[in-house]
Amino acid sequence: MRRSHPLTSLIVVALCLLLVTFAAGCGSSSSGGSVQNDQQYKVIWTDPTAKMAETSSQQFTKELYEEALAYEPLLGKNGTQVYMGYWSSKGNHGSLVRAIDSVNEGSPPTPPSKAIWDEGATSSYQYPSYDEMLEEHWYDRDNPKNGKVVIFGKAYTDPHPVTSQQADEIWGEYSQRYTDMAKMIKSATGKPIKAMCYVQGAKANRVFFKYEFPELKTLESNGDAVIYFAKTQDADPANPADWAQGSQNAPAPVPAT
Repeated sequence: MRRSHPLTSLIVVALCLLLVTFAAGCGSSSSGGSVQNDQQYKVIWTDPTAKMAETSSQQFTKELYEEALAYEPLLGKNGTQVYMGYWSSKGNHGSLVRAIDSVNEGSPPTPPSKAIWDEGATSSYQYPSYDEMLEEHWYDRDNPKNGKVVIFGKAYTDPHPVTSQQADEIWGEYSQRYTDMAKMIKSATGKPIKAMCYVQGAKANRVFFKYEFPELKTLESNGDAVIYFAKTQDADPANPADWAQGSQNAPAPVPAT
């Protein structure tokens, strides 16, 4: 075989690296949307009809659970007590983050306890599916100005226009599928999940009361979940006195406006 000159070999390697880099920038969404990169951010223009079909499927629940398991295998281990977090309304997001960290970073009990939420397997690790939802910018795309969608200060023409109703339904269905993970977790761990709900001040027409709470009540009646409502934004997962147990003790939702 004829040997290549060392300089020639280096040039070939450099060209190959350039081709790989170019190909990596030509990806597409798994939901049928095109991708636009602008150095510091990404927009995925997924068709809302395709996304609604995806997030309404039980297969999506399975995918979320597998994404959580890939990060934290204890979520599928017999005996693990899993907490699932919920929040709605001003000030409650931070409360849930603190609660999730409190469960996950405390002294490991026997058997172990782990906490998750709709964003990820911990307060800092996000599900790939959640990251994709953010990159699809549903609540930016449902409010065009003069026919243009403005994302991070840049105007675009949306190839798949989105209505406010579609944006709400997509996020609502995503949240329902997250909630449905409780059935798979109960099957794997043998324990009903504990739902930690920070929802004081939540509106009747928003995601928690419209999509998540009805699903939680079904899980509760089937023995897959025990529901706890934080009495204050400082409720401690380790202090039973800070919580009201049972769907019948849910705070009254704020009327829709």
